[in-house]
Amino acid sequence: MEENFPYLPEECWEMIFSFLLQRRHSHHFESLSLVCKQFLSITNTLRTTLRISELTIPAMSRIFSRFRQLKRIDLRNFKGVPDDLLIRIAGSGLDIESLDISNQARFPVSGMNFLGSTMRNLRVLLCSKLGVLTDDDLVEIAKLFPNLEDLDISYPMNPLAPSCYSDITDSGIFALIQGLPRLRKANLSGNSLVTDKSLIDLSTKCVWLREIAICDCDLITQSGIAKALRQNPNLSSLSANWIGIPSLNSDLIDSFLSMKNLNSIDLSESIISDQLLNSLANSCSPLKKLVLSHCHDFSFSGISFLLNKNPLIEWLDLEAANFLTDESVKELSEFLPLVKLINLSNCSNLSCSSLFILARNCPALTDIEMKIVNLQKEEGHPTDFVNPKLISLDLSGNKNLCNDGARKIASIFPNLELLKLNHCAAITDEGIGDVLTACPKIRHLEVNYCTGIKNLVMNCELPSMEALKLQRLAIDDSTLAMIGSRCPSLIHLDLLGCLKVTAEGVKEVVRNCRGLREISLWDCCEIDCSVIPWMVFSRRSLREIIPPNFIFPTANQRSLFLRHGCLVHADGFSLDLKGLS
Repeated sequence: MEENFPYLPEECWEMIFSFLLQRRHSHHFESLSLVCKQFLSITNTLRTTLRISELTIPAMSRIFSRFRQLKRIDLRNFKGVPDDLLIRIAGSGLDIESLDISNQARFPVSGMNFLGSTMRNLRVLLCSKLGVLTDDDLVEIAKLFPNLEDLDISYPMNPLAPSCYSDITDSGIFALIQGLPRLRKANLSGNSLVTDKSLIDLSTKCVWLREIAICDCDLITQSGIAKALRQNPNLSSLSANWIGIPSLNSDLIDSFLSMKNLNSIDLSESIISDQLLNSLANSCSPLKKLVLSHCHDFSFSGISFLLNKNPLIEWLDLEAANFLTDESVKELSEFLPLVKLINLSNCSNLSCSSLFILARNCPALTDIEMKIVNLQKEEGHPTDFVNPKLISLDLSGNKNLCNDGARKIASIFPNLELLKLNHCAAITDEGIGDVLTACPKIRHLEVNYCTGIKNLVMNCELPSMEALKLQRLAIDDSTLAMIGSRCPSLIHLDLLGCLKVTAEGVKEVVRNCRGLREISLWDCCEIDCSVIPWMVFSRRSLREIIPPNFIFPTANQRSLFLRHGCLVHADGFSLDLKGLS
């Protein structure tokens, strides 16, 4: 390679690899790094994010030495005491800008003290769903990381009082306000003891604040939100839910008129009104993201007026807006020239016609969610067009969507990369086979609980397929043999509850899918325990295995598997297939 392309500057290779990283998971760098020393050096430089789990710990020193440009470290999936790990990170010499310690049992004060002493440039700290988070912890955060710009302390869980989700009070928030003068983004969601005082103090004293989330903050009122909005007209993003209960405050409605810079608003599960939507429209704010999922008391007139006044919308979520019909979707589509993602799930009056209208009238659309609507075969609807831009489609829960409807939809979206058809019981082997033939670029397919599928038909090779979720299907070993032969690039496979598959079928996949990294066999009752060590030692690419629920690896076995680079879970851990989801 070095001899064939001596003229191509390293900057060009960096641009090429960066583009590949946008379209693929970073593990694809592993094969690139083996091509030559130049590619190894480039890929080492481009890797900026590290997700740490049990698998990563033995190699931490080598990782820190090799990837000197790491900027973001993610501990969300680390199961253990994080303090020692944070001390090692602190001593690595890396210049970390973002740290995610979400899902830990507590705020690791000792480890964070070491980290704060060496990494004063930390800009992003995510502490969501910590087992214990207190006001004293917030005081430590403000003291250790004065340059923070993005802080997430959402949904702390108090194990001693499950009905109370938080020990955080206005006192702790005030300590943050005093110690974090550069704060631009704050997520306080789920802190049920935080009041209007904290919200107003944040809006008035954090002069750089631009984004705030206050979902499930029970003591924050409509009046508090209204006052905060007026105090900070430069706010660009607001997320709140359950507002307007029992009735909508006119002061809150009027406050939206002052929001000239708002580009993202999420009012999920709220009681809103056409009057509120009119205020948003008349504010002339440059709205790009609008989420009104499961909202009530607004009508087609209100949302139509808002969208007509805001042609910049790129993300639109109207889930459960049951007043929508195919005809109203046609009217709304005329106001959505830039929309990229739209969610119309649980809109029971919508049919395939709405899907086809969006495909034809919204040229920028790349992602559609229409779960649990009324999709089925519809004769006579024109489909003499192709939408080449859509890459993600979620039609889960459409129990009347049959083979003919699925074929018609697939023919319109030939470049789909992610397709979810979970709980679509009317789709059979033949239908899913035709869909895969029409959409050969699919990388992530979900057909969980599709009871009509007995054998996953693949009429051609699917070189792009990386993730398959096949939970509770009546498939057998012949399907696994087909997957092994047709999906050479498979990385993630979920076979939870596939009762007919056996060890022989699993071995076919493991033998032929050389890049396989994650597989779930939970509740696969025909698989014997001997296949687990065979898998670990036969396919070096494997990183995670969830064995059948009657197989319990011993601590010594799990340790041996870990040394071989594979984490075999012993607790029914739910595998998170990372494909494109």
